[in-house]
Amino acid sequence: MAETPNVIYLPPGVIVPPPAVQPAIGVPFDRAFFQQVLPQAVGAFCQQTGCESPVVEVLTTDGTTLYVVGISGFTDAWVALHVSEPDHNRPVQVFIPYQTIFRVEIHPASDVHEGRLGFVTRAAPPAPVAPLPVPEAPIEASAARGKPSKKKK
Repeated sequence: MAETPNVIYLPPGVIVPPPAVQPAIGVPFDRAFFQQVLPQAVGAFCQQTGCESPVVEVLTTDGTTLYVVGISGFTDAWVALHVSEPDHNRPVQVFIPYQTIFRVEIHPASDVHEGRLGFVTRAAPPAPVAPLPVPEAPIEASAARGKPSKKKK
C-alpha cells in the first residue's frame, strides 16, 4: 500500500479544530487614521525634520494627488479634506471615500509652492475683535421704537 505524504492518520475520537480564522483586514486608511494617526504622524515628522508646514499628499486609486491643507471632517465612510492646488491659489474641499485612498505621503515644505501646499500643524491665532461702540447716553425705550418721548413739566 502506497503512503500519501500529506495525510496524517489520527486515532479514533481525536478531532482537529478548524484553522483559526484570520480577521479580515479592512482599508488601511480609515476614520481612526485621519482622526488620530495622521495628525500625530505629521507632528512627529515636523519635529524630526524641523519643518513647520509639511506637504501632505493623498494619492487616490484613480491617480489623483491631493495636497492636503487640513482635515475638515470625517465619518465612518469618508473623509473631508481641505486641499490646495499647485497651479491655483484657491481652497477646495473634497470628500473622499476611504476605499479610494491608495497612499498618504508627508514631505518637507516645498520651495516652489512655499506656504500654499503645506498642512496646517498649528491653530491660527484668533482674529482680533473690535470692541462694540458704547452709547454716550442711555436711549429711552420709546425713542428706540421711534415714538417721541413725553416729558413731564
